[in-house]
Amino acid sequence: MRTFVVFAGVALFGGALSAQSKNAVAEGLATEAHNHSRNMIAAAEAMPADKYGFKASDQQISFGDLISHAASANNTLCAAAAGDKAPETATKGTGTKQALVDQLKESFAYCDRAFEKVDASKLGDQVQVLGRTTTKAWVLFHMALDWGDHYSQAATMLRQNGITPPSAQPRTNGRR
Repeated sequence: MRTFVVFAGVALFGGALSAQSKNAVAEGLATEAHNHSRNMIAAAEAMPADKYGFKASDQQISFGDLISHAASANNTLCAAAAGDKAPETATKGTGTKQALVDQLKESFAYCDRAFEKVDASKLGDQVQVLGRTTTKAWVLFHMALDWGDHYSQAATMLRQNGITPPSAQPRTNGRR
């Protein structure tokens, strides 16, 4: 009887494992991208159009440049992870607020599609990105770090302009 219970437990556990994600890495990153995209897009929408030229200091990029850079980074890194050619990010930091917000939204949508192509068994494959040869795994880790960096810059710029960042907004219905 004990052998049967152990066997049944292994069979049930094995079935549960096989029903789990085939690519937990890409799915985990996609979940993080959804969370980050909400905040980053909301930050881009919250900044008034006349403040897109705002720089926290002379040495830093403007808010508009940051939004353009974030979209470009999304496209570049997601393409490298998926083995694609990166889409163009035609709107530069001096473009209109709406064009920059739309470009940012498109870059996150592209990443959603790119994550579906990421094969966990190929995370050790070499890719050329950002002037270096590295692995697809590095690209994915770097991407997650970039999202935090970009959002922290956007949140700081919003606060410097008297605007509460999206992640600091009161929760409604359990969500920000």
